[in-house]
Amino acid sequence: MSFILVSDMTILLSPGPVPVLEEISKAQCKEMITHRSEEFSKLYEDLVTRLRKYLDAEEAYVITGSGALGLETLALNLCEKNDRSICFHNGEFGDHLFTTFGIYSTASSKRLEEGTGLNLERTKAAIDESNARVFATVYNETSVGVRNHIKEMCKYAKSKGMLTIIDGISAWPGTEFNMKEFHVDGFVTGSQKGIGAPPGMALIGLSKEAVERFSKRDFIPSYYCDLRRHKKRYEKDHQTPNTPAITLFWALQKAFDILDAKGGVPGAVKRHADAAAYTRKRLTGMGFPLIAEKGYESNTVTGFVCQSPEQAKSIKSRLGSEYKIKIVGSRGKFKDNGLRIAHMGNFEMKNIEACLDAIEKIMK
Repeated sequence: MSFILVSDMTILLSPGPVPVLEEISKAQCKEMITHRSEEFSKLYEDLVTRLRKYLDAEEAYVITGSGALGLETLALNLCEKNDRSICFHNGEFGDHLFTTFGIYSTASSKRLEEGTGLNLERTKAAIDESNARVFATVYNETSVGVRNHIKEMCKYAKSKGMLTIIDGISAWPGTEFNMKEFHVDGFVTGSQKGIGAPPGMALIGLSKEAVERFSKRDFIPSYYCDLRRHKKRYEKDHQTPNTPAITLFWALQKAFDILDAKGGVPGAVKRHADAAAYTRKRLTGMGFPLIAEKGYESNTVTGFVCQSPEQAKSIKSRLGSEYKIKIVGSRGKFKDNGLRIAHMGNFEMKNIEACLDAIEKIMK
């Protein structure tokens, strides 16, 4: 297959921040408004209403900050220090999740090797033995490109009386998800990932049980992240308790418009799944093993293994210098010989094809 350079611009295929479409970027360039205005109330109400619908959530909020802040917001609102939590992880971002829950609860964990997927069979015994009040895991382990089978895990955890919290930062909307169908109480994603907006917003979904949990608490160990304040202010006038990144909210609104125009969440899931399948087929056809265990491959990022650290370094470097294509290395035990190609957000297939064509040429 012959390679054609598709643009003089750098092709960014990193798993977040992802490229931002021009119309999303331009949406930020409006005359500034105050967050205590009717205009902002209408903007935020639109974002919250759509996010609730997308996630099938009881309540939803957009908080200015990174996805990590959103995950911490869920932990500190839904856990108390004496609560037992059980965290399942199989990569660097799951490790971060465990660290976060260790601050706000009495956390224990079960860790699988990078590349190995989490499912109910592999976690059931630990769930049974944990006597935990809270279950937490990562849906899509970005560091290696592994999609965990959270639906069956969350359903079982709920049957044991647990509150379920999911880090879906690099999964949504490119991976199938519905809070009620997946038995999830707290969910977070980040604006710079699959939705294709600029970095700086945490998108949070909550179940009825989760809302009841934080609403009844007498003390929450944060001021900015206290969801009682967010709930109270939104119910008053559809505003945020503190000054948000208004320009980013405009960008997110445009990103939602584009999501809807492309078939909504089901359209996004299909587009990401198709791109992932294409990427895997091309890479394995070149002889690269995939990092993800079969059946656990990510819809949004593909990790693959090179023959040596030198080969991985050469491919990444030459993609940048000769073809102006930016991909990233893998993490954990694959940090030296693993690479990742993201098919995340509002990507164009011609850019995915250009990257794979270039790798094929480099390998010859």
